[in-house]
Amino acid sequence: MKKIFHYLFFIGLLVILNGCYKVHHNFMVKGVWYIDGVEIDGGSVNQMSSILENYEDGNGVYKVYMLENGLLRGEYYTYDTLNYFITGQWELLEHDQIYLKADQYIDGIFKIEVVNPKKIILSTEQNHVTFFNIGDVKSVIRLSRDEPGNYDDTKP
Repeated sequence: MKKIFHYLFFIGLLVILNGCYKVHHNFMVKGVWYIDGVEIDGGSVNQMSSILENYEDGNGVYKVYMLENGLLRGEYYTYDTLNYFITGQWELLEHDQIYLKADQYIDGIFKIEVVNPKKIILSTEQNHVTFFNIGDVKSVIRLSRDEPGNYDDTKP
């Protein structure tokens, strides 16, 4: 009887720890992120100015809110004015993998690379881009937490 109790206690402890692990990592992802740069199809050029109108001229800022229940909201600002917003979804699959779907540029499972507590790099071999029917391409997204960053901060 004692062995069965210990066995059940051990199984219960593992389930609880696994749940805490996922909650902790979800907590790490939630919040306000800024897109500092996007590289498409293996290139090393920031495509933000190509994708977004007035990105460089208007001091463009793209905010991403990772919200509860896997909701995502993206907002693009130039000259301190909201130009447009999108809604999407996210799901933390593993501690280093996240599924993102938003707009016509992001739809895939991305590897999470933590540069420091305020910077992450998301990369994938298959990001499905529907813009101009581009299809599946390699993509890298460089993000800063809580305040806009610099594209070069996460470059090697």
